[in-house]
Amino acid sequence: MGIVRWTPPQQVSEQEERFLERMGQTGKLFAFLRRHRHELLDEGFQKELEEMYRGSGAGKAPVPPGLMAMATLLQGYLKASDATMVELTVFDLRVQMVLDCLGNTEPAFGQATLREFRQRLIRTQMDKRLLERTVEVAARQREFDWRKVKPALKVAMDSRPLEGAFRGIRCTRPVWRC
Repeated sequence: MGIVRWTPPQQVSEQEERFLERMGQTGKLFAFLRRHRHELLDEGFQKELEEMYRGSGAGKAPVPPGLMAMATLLQGYLKASDATMVELTVFDLRVQMVLDCLGNTEPAFGQATLREFRQRLIRTQMDKRLLERTVEVAARQREFDWRKVKPALKVAMDSRPLEGAFRGIRCTRPVWRC
């Protein structure tokens, strides 16, 4: 059994168009990611993401890596913890629009899935590739100052575990023991 590719529609729906019109300056990255997700996560790049997984077919089928990559970009931009990001897939229409899950009442993925995907990205150095690819597409599209994309997304791509994996966890012991 192979990994299922994420294939959200390229055409913007009427509801999404209304959201995109309202985003203005405060939602430019959401609008950019929605309009260009098919370019950012084209067949070739999704194949690169799939190569992070072993081919044995053992274990649980992963959530499509393209979807998780897009969620990781949003998480970095929003500076959200893993738990918060999972909840945003249910409560935030901007996130739902980008992830192609408008109207979902259940999370698009679990907290452990997001953490494991991020660790897999870091282990294979695909975190840097994802960030570079996003900047490349932003530079090519010229919809906004693409130089600001990299710093805005860096938190999700940072390989230091305390930057993303443990955000939002309360701990009474020193952080290095949690």
